Amino acid sequence: MLPENIHTGVSILENDNAQINLVRWMHQCELMKRYYQADVAFVVQKTDLGFEVIVSSINDTRKYLSGTVYSDKIDLFNRLSSSQPDGINLELSSNTMVLPDDLASVTNILSRPILWPDGSIFGCLCVLNTADDGTPGINSFMLEPFQILLQQDLALLCQSQRIESLSMRDRETGMLNHYGFIMMAPRQLNLGRRFGAHAGILFFELYPTPPRLEAIEDKHIRLLGNIIQDTIRTADIAAHYSKAQFVVLVFIDSERDLPHIGKRVEKLLNQQNDQLQLDCGYAFFAPESSAKLAPMLEKAKSQLRSQKSTQEIIETGETTKS
Repeated sequence: MLPENIHTGVSILENDNAQINLVRWMHQCELMKRYYQADVAFVVQKTDLGFEVIVSSINDTRKYLSGTVYSDKIDLFNRLSSSQPDGINLELSSNTMVLPDDLASVTNILSRPILWPDGSIFGCLCVLNTADDGTPGINSFMLEPFQILLQQDLALLCQSQRIESLSMRDRETGMLNHYGFIMMAPRQLNLGRRFGAHAGILFFELYPTPPRLEAIEDKHIRLLGNIIQDTIRTADIAAHYSKAQFVVLVFIDSERDLPHIGKRVEKLLNQQNDQLQLDCGYAFFAPESSAKLAPMLEKAKSQLRSQKSTQEIIETGETTKS
């Protein structure tokens, strides 16, 4: 299975993936073009929008540019992407299938499929207007190193995403993620208890304000993350818990400081973007308390409007069944 954060229907051009060296892919396209004395060589990815050109060799036309999308209803690219691993060599001049306008004058296409590590289709690499020398076995063999390179890069991307999902840092905000908070907060809480410190859990959730703002965007998440990090002290621990949720372990003088901190963060957020709403829940640890982090975390989270709404739906459903 692919990592949860790998979406095969999204073009790899949409994200800055350090594991995908597009310059190297382009150089390989140029190498294939020269070897086959072809018009152009390019790599196509099957996305939710259709078949998108990722990289291509240099050519004299405005065709096959990076980002060009062909309809997913085009039989040609479906056939090329789902062909056997050793690829396919098609004489288009004698073929009756419908072709996109860009390929109308193409006489021959040599292609190999590209697969994700789990065996699902990524797309294909294509060499157009190849010279037919009657030895397709040699042609297929010479495309194989490029095919392997592409699939190795995709495997490296998936491996990196798996490692990142297990890491303790959130790439979007630079803060701890959910896993990092669960790992770091208990130790910090126990350390504070040794010195008789009061502590609390603050749970924040971000909301849009329709119709002025219909949905939360990444920039809004980063904004709230920056405000929280600027508000807390060095000994406190903050984390990006989920898409629009943040959690903070804070050390305070008394329990009444918790709502004050929540109001301070809400005020700062409203000053920078008045189209955003902030909900907050909290739980308090007295110095002599033996309460564990997990139940107090759930207590703070349960005070959020979204959690209350979910609980009401569950209770309504149970009442209906009764």
